[in-house]
Amino acid sequence: QQKLLEYIEKYNSQKDNPDVYYLPADWNGKHLEWMTPYDNTGTFMSALMIIAAFAIIVISMREEQKERIKRYEELMMDYPGIIMKFTLLVQAGMTVRNAFRKMAVDYKRKEEKRIAYEEIVTVCHEMESGVSETEAYRRFGERCGHVKYKTFATLLIQNLQKGSRQMEEMLEKESVEAWDDRKRKAKVLGEAATTKLLVPMVMMLMVVMAIVMLPACLSFYG
Repeated sequence: QQKLLEYIEKYNSQKDNPDVYYLPADWNGKHLEWMTPYDNTGTFMSALMIIAAFAIIVISMREEQKERIKRYEELMMDYPGIIMKFTLLVQAGMTVRNAFRKMAVDYKRKEEKRIAYEEIVTVCHEMESGVSETEAYRRFGERCGHVKYKTFATLLIQNLQKGSRQMEEMLEKESVEAWDDRKRKAKVLGEAATTKLLVPMVMMLMVVMAIVMLPACLSFYG
C-alpha cells in the first residue's frame, strides 16, 4: 500500500494540472480499478432498527396476551361469588336492578379494584343515565367478554322479556356450576404451582447431598 501511494504521488507530480488528483489505470503491469468504499453503516442501522421494532412488537403482543389471560382468570374467579350474591339478593325479594345496585354499593366500599365489579358499576351508571335494562345487561356481557357473563346477561334479558318464573332455579344451577368450575380451576392452579416448586426442591436436595457427601469424600481421600 505504501509503494502504491508513492507511485500515485509520483504519477500526479508528472501531470500539469495540480487541481486534479489523478488515479493511474495500471501499476507494475497490473490493471487498477478505483471505486468509493462502500459504507454499510446505513444498512447496519436499518437492520438494527428493524430487529428492534420486531422485538418491541413481539414483547407488546406477549404483554397483551398476558393481560388477556390475567383478565380472563380474574373474571372466572369472581364469577361464582357474583352469581351467588346476586342469587341471594333476588331470593330475598330484590329486583334485578336493585340487586345490581346493592352489589355496586358494596363494591365501592372496598379499595381493591376488580374488573367484573367495575362492569357492574358501569351497568348501574348506564341504567341511571337512561339506558334500558335490556341494553345495559347486553353491554355488560359484551364488555366482560367471558362466556359465563354472556350467559348471565342472556338469562337476565330473558327474564325481562319473557318473565321467566324459573329464574331462581336457573340462577342456583348456574351458581353450582360456577363453583364447580372454580374448584377445577383452583385444582389446576395448585398442580401448576406444585410443578414449579420441583426445580427449587431438586436444587435444595442437591445442596443437602453435597453437604452430607463432601466431608465423607474428603475424609476418605485424606
